[in-house]
Amino acid sequence: MSSLLELWRRVLHYLRRERFDRELEEEVRFHLEMKAEEYVSGGMRPEEARLAALRQFGNETRLREASRETWGFVRMETLLQDIRFGARVLAKHKGFTAVAVITLALGIGANTAIFSVVHELLLRPLPYKDPERVVMLWERPPTGMGGGPASRANFRGWREQSTAFEGMAAFTDRSLALTGDGGEPEDVTVQLATPELFGVLGVEPLIGRALTAEDSQPNAPPVVVLSHGLWQKRYGGDPNVLGKGVTLNGVPVTVVGVMPQGFRWHIRTRSNTGRPAEVWSVLSMPTEGEANTRGRFLSVVARLKEGATLEQAQTEMKTIAARLAEDSPRYNKSWSAEVVPLREQLVGNVRPALLVLLGAVGFVLLIACVNVANLMLSRAAARQKEIALRTALGARRLRVVRQLLTESLLLSLLGSALGLLVAWWGIGALVAISPRDVVNLQGVGLNLTVLGWTLIISLLTGVVFGIAPALEATRVDLSDALKEGGKGSGGQGARSNRLRGALVVVEVALALVLLVSAGLLVKSFARLRQVDAGFNAENVLTMAARLPGGKYSEDEQVVNYFRQATERIKTLPGVRAVGTVNYLPLHGGVGARTSYTIEGRPELPPDQRLSTIVRVSDGDYFKAMGVPLLRGRNFTEREEAEARHVVLISESLARQHFPGEDPIGRRIIVPMSENPAPTEIIGVVGDVKYETLTDEAQPTVYLPLPELTYPFMTFVVNTAGDPAELAPAVRRELAAIDPDQPISDVQTLTQVMADTVGRARFNTLLFGLFAVLATALAAIGIFGVMNYSVAMRTRELGLRMALGAQPSRVLLLVLRQGLVLTLVGIGIGLAGAFALTRVMSSLLFGVEATDPTTFAAIVLLLALVSLIACYIPARRATRIDPLIALRYE
Repeated sequence: MSSLLELWRRVLHYLRRERFDRELEEEVRFHLEMKAEEYVSGGMRPEEARLAALRQFGNETRLREASRETWGFVRMETLLQDIRFGARVLAKHKGFTAVAVITLALGIGANTAIFSVVHELLLRPLPYKDPERVVMLWERPPTGMGGGPASRANFRGWREQSTAFEGMAAFTDRSLALTGDGGEPEDVTVQLATPELFGVLGVEPLIGRALTAEDSQPNAPPVVVLSHGLWQKRYGGDPNVLGKGVTLNGVPVTVVGVMPQGFRWHIRTRSNTGRPAEVWSVLSMPTEGEANTRGRFLSVVARLKEGATLEQAQTEMKTIAARLAEDSPRYNKSWSAEVVPLREQLVGNVRPALLVLLGAVGFVLLIACVNVANLMLSRAAARQKEIALRTALGARRLRVVRQLLTESLLLSLLGSALGLLVAWWGIGALVAISPRDVVNLQGVGLNLTVLGWTLIISLLTGVVFGIAPALEATRVDLSDALKEGGKGSGGQGARSNRLRGALVVVEVALALVLLVSAGLLVKSFARLRQVDAGFNAENVLTMAARLPGGKYSEDEQVVNYFRQATERIKTLPGVRAVGTVNYLPLHGGVGARTSYTIEGRPELPPDQRLSTIVRVSDGDYFKAMGVPLLRGRNFTEREEAEARHVVLISESLARQHFPGEDPIGRRIIVPMSENPAPTEIIGVVGDVKYETLTDEAQPTVYLPLPELTYPFMTFVVNTAGDPAELAPAVRRELAAIDPDQPISDVQTLTQVMADTVGRARFNTLLFGLFAVLATALAAIGIFGVMNYSVAMRTRELGLRMALGAQPSRVLLLVLRQGLVLTLVGIGIGLAGAFALTRVMSSLLFGVEATDPTTFAAIVLLLALVSLIACYIPARRATRIDPLIALRYE
């Protein structure tokens, strides 16, 4: 209680400050008058009595200060005094303040923007219940490559035999036509999932209910759950949507629930659509049939039991996978399973790039701090007499250091305030240029966590760039600093010059590391753009059609639709070729892959079987894509109209599996149907990179649509002009065939290619921006130090020229000083670059992390920039008038 009363008494002191000061004055005066009257009554004269009273009373000012210390918060008052004085100093020197604040704003703003992305993707809790317990389960093939989807039979085995999970759900994405609700036909992403999905994620619907086990029973009426976004966009947020009947791919379904806003469930790996789900429906899980074992297309999510560890779950899954391999060696031999934490699944391949970018932007902030530290050192040199005078009047060194640090923190806070504006703009730019496969970057923004980070960065920054100048400034020689014409107005001595030089060395070293990293990424990106994908992306329009099973239930109907559609599109002006394919190249890594056998050769063990990518296309697809026919012939019209058991193969398949022989006429069995028939190889086409640009082209087989009928195909339209301008006409032709059929994924093939290299372009742009900013800051730092050095050596240089030194010698003298600092910084930077660029090896393609040409080019570039930064003040030194210099100070 006494502590609270003491606190309240001190607070009242500030609330009634004027009254307190007035009462204190009256009390002091009263005591003086009483003492003086006592002396007067003892026989002194009034004037003598007053002086005697003052002597006995003591220092009146000190007594007042002691009273204020007793009643007030001394440290707070001192801090406020420091802040007020620091603000006046910064306001007085507007040029210095503006340069320092802008420099810090760039560094702090860039850090805040990148940290916002890191926070959103790596640190922010996932919007699911206990997200650290949610994991993804994948099958690992015998090749040991990254995990892939599971078969229905294996998923069932996992769910029945595992004990480490309290729930497990399977799902797969489809693009289906949404109609029957009075709106325009729309292609929506539907996630077919087992009813346990929402329970595993721990998410409840906003209205209505989720999928239940009853929904998966045979003959149960089909139901769907809508995403919040689709509910708002298509139905205007109408709560009466519950119970509404709609049609998905020709099948009537009933809306039973709507998920909450912000719920976003999308695992891009192995996604068939590459888009977040907008609708959820029940996944059919038949219990019989070979396809349950053979077809692998399911993504699986599970929730660990309370107390179960990731290592325990991984060990158990491997044991179960081995057991399933024994039960079904034909399809599971040497296959295993892996458990991946959900956070790692969502951002695992993004994490290295983000951490490298965070390190890079940290370097930019360090360079900004070094620049401001140099500015502070220069300012401290001009304030030597002020600091010396304070010291001579009794100010302790710690008190002066505190005042200078307060000014640094004020600068830093001003820089962070402006930096928030830079960050706000930067976040918008990051979202605009970010690749589409970066998870949930649309949710990035300024929030309390980011603002807290900015405040911490600001305070640390103020201390980092302020402590060295403050300590250096308070090392003063009073006799030299206070005398007229001494060094107080001219410099801080050799020690201060060494410190400024050391800071320049640090700037150059950090800038070189960033420049080398950016140079490697630029070269890597250039190599990536030069990769031959096996097709020509210029002037090619693509769009997808997914036919509803209810309306196109027969294979013949599907074949006729796509044949009729291509014939109509061919008649449009400007169309040179039209083809169809089920999966475009480089379209998110999705597609079909299977093992196959060559007729006449012995069957290989399950873990050694031949593997191939499977594509369904027509013959004109190769012409539209610019893929050459190397041997044999193309599909005929009859083969595109009915199953004639023919197939085209890629060059890599012919080279790997038919070495030294002609594959034309040979027969292979591609088990993509219940009863696969041998198909004859009629031609060999050029290799196409379907999965990634960075890997070698994989063996591929091409089947005509009647051979393996897919209800979804992508039109590939080769045009004579701008393909985007032809899109409306193509849409009209397709609408003329079936006005209820939605068309989706309308884009040019160059856009597909741009998305493929989007992440590499994103990393290169950001690193390039940071490197340019760092180089500019380093150049400014070198210029500032050299300019200050010339100003401090004006008398010396003038004396040299007065004694006959040629301007060229003076020029070389100043240049040598700057270049020595640059070369030392380059040496240190090279050592750091050789060590740190190895961290970013995973971001490079076709370039070694220690590429000598990149290192050499960056060293020359930085040396040239430094030379220019040194030349300007050096040139000014050669124009010093000796007579003026000799009168200096």
